[in-house]
Amino acid sequence: MIAFLADYPDTVSTLAQWFRAQWPDYFADMTQAEMEQDFLEDASYDRLPIRLVAFAAGELAGTIVLREPGNEAIAEFRPELGGLYVVASHRGQGIGTELVRAGMKVARDLGYETVFATTVTAVGILESLGWEYIKTATYEDGPQRLYQCKL
Repeated sequence: MIAFLADYPDTVSTLAQWFRAQWPDYFADMTQAEMEQDFLEDASYDRLPIRLVAFAAGELAGTIVLREPGNEAIAEFRPELGGLYVVASHRGQGIGTELVRAGMKVARDLGYETVFATTVTAVGILESLGWEYIKTATYEDGPQRLYQCKL
């Protein structure tokens, strides 16, 4: 099941823990409370950022966010689907693909004609859903592939 974070604010603490564990260097300067506040800012239905959460067998399994681009170098490529994360115990079950599909639907429902994403690890998901590679964007932590999808 995919739902809006706004309907499940009790998941914020777990999301923050997951992200700190997955990207410790990126979140090193943030407290747990600061990270939770950042996630709460994504708890919307109709304005960016909008975070979705996935559940499998009643457990929180993953998340994605529709947002403004996080890199000034690609600011014109908006909105961006990002922050895709599926907990290890639920990977390989199609949850990441369903989160991307749900994010695309949210973008379409908000009136966007195109949605973008940058990734290193989710190339297979994006390409399987018909996303088109645009270029490589350079971030602090290295290059990422920029994709677009016409909705």
